[in-house]
Amino acid sequence: MPPSAVLQTETSTAPPVPAAAPEPTLKEIYDLYGDRVFRRARTLLRDPERARDATQEVFLRAVQDPRSVGAHPLPWLFRVTKNLCLNNLRDNRRRGLLLASRGTEIGGDGRTDARVVVNELLSRVPPDLQAIAVYYYLDDLSHEDIAAIVGVSRRTIGNRLAAFQALADELLLKEGNA
Repeated sequence: MPPSAVLQTETSTAPPVPAAAPEPTLKEIYDLYGDRVFRRARTLLRDPERARDATQEVFLRAVQDPRSVGAHPLPWLFRVTKNLCLNNLRDNRRRGLLLASRGTEIGGDGRTDARVVVNELLSRVPPDLQAIAVYYYLDDLSHEDIAAIVGVSRRTIGNRLAAFQALADELLLKEGNA
């Protein structure tokens, strides 16, 4: 038998290779998992309005980097939701501590004009720390996202946030003793 006949025989009897399942579109992911992400955020945040914002942010991050979602989106969605909500809770706790240390009164609805306090604090730190602090504490961006925007490494972002926190603590402590 000529070699080409052997090749044809071998290829014709081989089972067909199944095609890889196409990755779902972001709309399909939202349709499938949007309610679950919202319920997870509402459970963590205990506030439907903040949970809606968190759900929107999770899917915004999916739109910004669809490759990170992958073929199995639920673990990614839950991880991002959990991290986003925990950051949100931590930031709100920090804001409360900051306001309490400044003697700023919090209104009956649990909100205050924190912008005044934050603007005052930001005006006292170097510009490179201002931008990073705003991205992190006000925009709730991750170290990776900030690093991409600013054009430095993730580690540098962590170091600059630590420097900002130390400077903010120093300024607030100085103000508290004045």
